[in-house]
Amino acid sequence: MSSAFGRAGAVAALGATILACAGCTHAPCGLSVWAIGSEADALERMVPGFEASHPGVSVCVQELAWSSAQVRLLSAVAAGDPPDVAQVGDTDLAMLVTLHALRPQRHIADDFFPGALQVTRFNGVSYGVPWYVDTRLLFYRPDILRRAGFDRPARTWSGWLKQMRAVKRILGPGQYALLAPTNEYEFLEVLALQEPAPMLRDGDRYGNFASASFRRALSFYKSLYEQHLAPRIDDRQLVNLWWEMARGDFVFYVSGPWNIGEFRRFLPPRDEDLWMTAPMPGPNGPGVSIIGGSDFVVLRASRRALLAREFIRYMLADRQQVRLYELTGDLPARRGVWRLPPLANDVKLRAFRSQLERVRPFEAIPEWDEIMDGMRRMAARVAAGDASVRGATAGFDRTVDDWLAKRRELLARSATPTATPPRGGSRAAEER
Repeated sequence: MSSAFGRAGAVAALGATILACAGCTHAPCGLSVWAIGSEADALERMVPGFEASHPGVSVCVQELAWSSAQVRLLSAVAAGDPPDVAQVGDTDLAMLVTLHALRPQRHIADDFFPGALQVTRFNGVSYGVPWYVDTRLLFYRPDILRRAGFDRPARTWSGWLKQMRAVKRILGPGQYALLAPTNEYEFLEVLALQEPAPMLRDGDRYGNFASASFRRALSFYKSLYEQHLAPRIDDRQLVNLWWEMARGDFVFYVSGPWNIGEFRRFLPPRDEDLWMTAPMPGPNGPGVSIIGGSDFVVLRASRRALLAREFIRYMLADRQQVRLYELTGDLPARRGVWRLPPLANDVKLRAFRSQLERVRPFEAIPEWDEIMDGMRRMAARVAAGDASVRGATAGFDRTVDDWLAKRRELLARSATPTATPPRGGSRAAEER
């Protein structure tokens, strides 16, 4: 979704003496684009098509690492030498909007998934264009589920628990119904999103983890380990997730779309029918999940804004969205692309297409990654039996309140909450 970048890192990056970074705009570049990891390689392959349709324009793509991408971009903004276009993880947008580093984005397409658009909007203004999306749902073993007496995964928590208990009874020693590594926060985040109350309250000024909603989600999470339906391990203790699931060590696993490619890479074609995907169950029916992915942004300092928007529009066209999927496995942000092969022909993707209609956005604040990492550590103690649900959540609310103290101070100083631009509301910024 985005690089793990806390508030302390942002402050350090902005407060330090900053040198102009490698890969910033140089004279031969008609357009400078920064992208991350495998997506940068994919852009390199697609750029010639854009250049062919824009004679005389040379596009320079700079590859960044996920671990340092946001620091590099913040440093370039502070140094006054950012790229024209950048790939930004959804959770990193809030910091850049707070710094007024981005240009508002104009309408490009009518068929984006609503959740993907929602995370780009602050005060009713879009500052990013969804490039690709991801979410979390169930990977599972259909053959073992059938042996336990069920045709497909349940749609409710109670039904899913019933299935996991039935599966556990027919498994052998050392085998579990669910893999939920305790050093990953996304599974618990998905559970918490099923509940009505948000994880922060009062305009994202205070923690709300001691609410009845979050405690229900955490209690469900804790019960999975107490009933030995999931092992208390982290992902560093796994030798090979895909092999272990193929031999039946785990029946359910909550993960994202990249694992479709990983299962196919690590398992032989004859094992294609060993695994399948399904939408998340919820407390009372089909569940929601998180929305993630990356967006294209145009930096406010860019002198090539029109060309930058043409580049983004080109990369959002059907052909390029399909090509991105073929090169990286990234899921298209536009619904219409899902009607095209090879996406339309892949049965493993159907659950993702369905789940992307039922997502809830995270809280759009710069501290969100830090809060989720703290939630992970708190939940790991609860899962290990080292803390109670009530005591751990009350203590974590106090910690989150401390982390958000600067936010409350900034909001109190200004009638316009620029420290954390809220999503939704009326259109308050002018497109330039």
